[in-house]
Amino acid sequence: MHSFDLYDTWRICHPNTRDYTYFSYFHSSYSRIDLCLIHSSALSRLLEATIGIITWSDHAPLTLTFEAAFPPRGMGNWRLNDSLIVDREDVQTTLQLLQEYFVTNITGDVATASVWLAHKAVMRGHFIQKGAQRKRRLNAQMTALTRRITDLETQNKASPTPHITAQLTAQRHELEHLMLQVTARSIRRLNYAHYTQGNKPGKLLASKLKGKRMQTNIPYLLDANNVKIYNPALITDEFARYYASLYNLGLDHTVPSPTQADIDLFLHAAHLPSLSPSQATDLLAAFTEEEVLKAIKALPKNKAPGPDGFTNLYYQVFASSLVPTLTLLFNDIKNTGTIPPEMLQATVVTLPKPGKAPTHCANFRPISLLNVDAKLYAKLLATRLGPLLPSLIATEQTGFVPGRQTCDNTRRFYDIIDLAHRTNTSGLLLALDAEKAFNRLHWGYMRLVLLKFGLPAQFVHSIMALYSAPSAKVLASGFLSSSFHITNGTRQGCPLSPLIFILALEPLALQIKISQTIKGMPTPHGEHKLALFADDILLFLTTPEISLPPLFCLLDSFGALSYYKNNVSKTQALPINVAASSLSSLRSKYPFDWRSTSLKYLGISLTKSRGTILKENFMPLLNSIEKQLSTWSTNESSWLGRMAAIKMSILPQILYYFRNIPVFIPAHLLLRLQKLLYAHIWKGKPPRVSA
Repeated sequence: MHSFDLYDTWRICHPNTRDYTYFSYFHSSYSRIDLCLIHSSALSRLLEATIGIITWSDHAPLTLTFEAAFPPRGMGNWRLNDSLIVDREDVQTTLQLLQEYFVTNITGDVATASVWLAHKAVMRGHFIQKGAQRKRRLNAQMTALTRRITDLETQNKASPTPHITAQLTAQRHELEHLMLQVTARSIRRLNYAHYTQGNKPGKLLASKLKGKRMQTNIPYLLDANNVKIYNPALITDEFARYYASLYNLGLDHTVPSPTQADIDLFLHAAHLPSLSPSQATDLLAAFTEEEVLKAIKALPKNKAPGPDGFTNLYYQVFASSLVPTLTLLFNDIKNTGTIPPEMLQATVVTLPKPGKAPTHCANFRPISLLNVDAKLYAKLLATRLGPLLPSLIATEQTGFVPGRQTCDNTRRFYDIIDLAHRTNTSGLLLALDAEKAFNRLHWGYMRLVLLKFGLPAQFVHSIMALYSAPSAKVLASGFLSSSFHITNGTRQGCPLSPLIFILALEPLALQIKISQTIKGMPTPHGEHKLALFADDILLFLTTPEISLPPLFCLLDSFGALSYYKNNVSKTQALPINVAASSLSSLRSKYPFDWRSTSLKYLGISLTKSRGTILKENFMPLLNSIEKQLSTWSTNESSWLGRMAAIKMSILPQILYYFRNIPVFIPAHLLLRLQKLLYAHIWKGKPPRVSA
């Protein structure tokens, strides 16, 4: 061992002590055959090495204690243990407590919001008590058994006798039985889930297919000065500083604050459509218990809760008791435009963006974990606003508008490309890259846009209640940062955010459409200039030397009012029939990401010629599918499971390309795809069912 610079940890800590890690029932003898070796460089961090008692097997656990280089993993927020609301007896006890609480406190003398917030404190204490009682009973039983086993084992090590060995074996069996009782229910549920869901499309199968799990712990982060941060608590604080700056652009003296007069002038020039009186009246109707119950039933399972810790399952199990109070609460918020700040708290978790190094804060996507009650209120507003969007948003915007799809944009792209080639029209296709678009939106601009669209002032007031006093904490590696206030942006995780954002972006789209100096592609049915999917903007420009200056002037004006920021260096540009001299001039003036054959939009390579669509899209897709299926071939799954995997993961990819790319698929590509899928389903053997 010493030749490899390795050391026996237990002997280092106990140089003169005799203890054992293994008991042979056949020979009735003890020995120490389990070793834990560490390198000499780690010896200075070793605090203790202990041999535990033999319980489940004939080997004892060996425990090492090291001095941590950084603080241990943080505790995070309290979260309701859903196992406390699964058993019928526990549910009945909790339901009775809820009913008694609301009957006693909903008297009209106290504000509904106060009663609701106090209910959370009462129920949190109830669940903590229930969990503690369960844990206390279990720990007491296990502690008593462990103490008896320790005493008997000490006697047996000193002088082994058949009588002590028999007692020791009996006590171990009793401890094993107790531990099995604790885990049996979880094992049954796990086996049931694997049996019923393991071969069906769902989270269980998706988790298995992913292979490598997403890395949640961040090894290090680079701060503003490019200094590496390794301490998890300091990494969390660095995220908090970054997001506090991003969500409070109004405090940045380098970012000018827009005036209401400037915003009104910009919106007036856009000639926005407006709701009809009947549509506006429908928005103001009081929320009903049926609407609230429908929103609760639609909540997805197994989603992380907000800072209050109450999960979706809590609202669904106890909906009968919660819905009446929630309906009163939501109507009060809608009518007064005020919401308790506690409901607006959020926990921001960070997810690394694919293809980007997870070492900078900007390369992570912030997801706001909102309290379920706040999400339900936002969902009610979104349910009413959503059906009205087609009458407010022009057809160029296809994101989050009912009845519109991404294929509308890609088909428009290829129709314009075909027209440009037929008429020999020169032009430039631009795919704008908005920087943190959802997170930067100015609230003053947002409120005025909603009013300009004809939304009733009271309904706008109801929406702005969600932006009255929001705050957030960053959660990373179990550590929570200090709280910071939010003064701009829409939160990713709120059901209402995408609807508000596309309404806020619509004035820019309309200004581009009506501009006389920004030239689009002329067609028999009018001039086509742009296509949008939320913040992904695709522009079709002719005479780019003339069109680009007013376009970027308009983007700057819009950015000054809404905090929208276009990343010029990441904006993709694809020239069509542009003369070499003109193209050289454009390249020198505009630092775009210049492309020669295609640009990437919504995950699809949009090519300047239909003849290269297959090469740029379907060939990489087939190669990706082949690689994916090869990876899955090592997984043990049934025939039904393999078909479910294809249905859940492969088929959506194929359908997305088929729907969004208007091209004839050759038979040989379909045959290759069919062979790949059949080979996976039948594990390379001849199919047992004829096609």
